[in-house]
Amino acid sequence: MNASPILAWLEFSDGRLFNLMGAATVGRASENVVVLTDDQISRRHAIMQSQGECEFWLVDPGSTNGSYLNERRISQALQLRVGDVIRLSAVEMTFHPEMLTGAHSAGRQLMASTMLGVKTAQCWMLMANIIGSTQPAQNLSTEELPRITGGWSKACREIIESHGGNIMKYLGDGFFCYWESEPDSAENIRRALADLYPMQSRKSAPFRIVLHHATHGTAALGSVPMMAEMNLHGPEVNFSFRIKRSRVL
Repeated sequence: MNASPILAWLEFSDGRLFNLMGAATVGRASENVVVLTDDQISRRHAIMQSQGECEFWLVDPGSTNGSYLNERRISQALQLRVGDVIRLSAVEMTFHPEMLTGAHSAGRQLMASTMLGVKTAQCWMLMANIIGSTQPAQNLSTEELPRITGGWSKACREIIESHGGNIMKYLGDGFFCYWESEPDSAENIRRALADLYPMQSRKSAPFRIVLHHATHGTAALGSVPMMAEMNLHGPEVNFSFRIKRSRVL
């Protein structure tokens, strides 16, 4: 929680600007946050995912024609950097972030809202990542790999969200999500795992799962109104990352 937050926006080639707040879906369908009318763009083509107060990642959920970052087709979630050029079909946009400090009026507002939006909570935390993600990259074409990894990411996200979970971070070849502890959380997680298990047997994208319940401590669950996202922080979150390789389901 000590890092300076950022204000971020997309600049289109025609000069239009779009402020990024939280997770912004991009695609042809009208329900997207950013709607693009190009016929070569999928209904839900890409996601600009905010992660904490300081990061945005580009995610392609298996679009037909792919998402390009600096003219390279992405096959996994990638963190956006200042000046990165994103291309979806013929539509180009440039990513611009601005670090906010206490000397900046928007920074003071954002930092104050961050302080007010934090609470402690017990949570279930789940991490999943594709096993040996570099090997499929060697065996598949540049068109096939993004569709497989993106399709896996999209299917997992739909399962997690349909059972009340929240995707918090993408990790390149995987993701981190959580459920705040409530009376029906355990049952929702059981159902999510039941839907995820059949996917693990598919040879195209075998993956592992780590599940951790913060029973011996609490996690800081914080919201930043300008970012419109909830995020977890604290020792329990760090512990979940440490056990990523030691407890595999």
